[in-house]
Amino acid sequence: MKLLLTSNGFTGTSLEKVFLEMTDNRIDLKVAIIPTASDPIEWVPEKEGSKEYVAKLIPEKKEKNAEWLNNYKKGWIEKGYDVVIADLKEGPEKLKEKLESVDVIDVTGGDVNYLLDWAKKSRLDTYLKELLDGGVVYIGTSAGCGLVTPDIGLTWWEPGMSVDHAGFGIVDFVIVPHQKKVMSGQTSKISQGARNICSQ
Repeated sequence: MKLLLTSNGFTGTSLEKVFLEMTDNRIDLKVAIIPTASDPIEWVPEKEGSKEYVAKLIPEKKEKNAEWLNNYKKGWIEKGYDVVIADLKEGPEKLKEKLESVDVIDVTGGDVNYLLDWAKKSRLDTYLKELLDGGVVYIGTSAGCGLVTPDIGLTWWEPGMSVDHAGFGIVDFVIVPHQKKVMSGQTSKISQGARNICSQ
């Protein structure tokens, strides 16, 4: 299984060489970009006074996000790769058909809770590991890293929260993207949480 998990992506960094080594320096590959986590959203109460929150798209930011995605896709194409967009919202059957036809799955950064929600709604959790075991390379940036871990909530989740924080558990370690230093008390919480989850 080949995974490249980063906080800020790998293009334009020394990790590009790592990716090329992982793919035997081939560029005749098909890449699926899963951009769902980058959707411009805000979390709002499900209804007035509710403690449950739901994601709401911000229409005025959609154009800017679409421009970013187009440029990101263009970056892959300019390197010689065949690229498809595989949005988790487009339907489980269509999504699976796309992902079964590619060599690389690139899950971009954004809101990890939103990503996890759509990943499970789209039933990606039922077959992603099988694809990776079959040779598909997985690239996860920020939120995309969290998706394959046992738990996305070790730094913020508290008992009583109803938010689903269980990742796919494809890897048996925990990643905290963008964390340059551990806040006081977090080290033991993360370590103990990881041990509890990975031992289940």
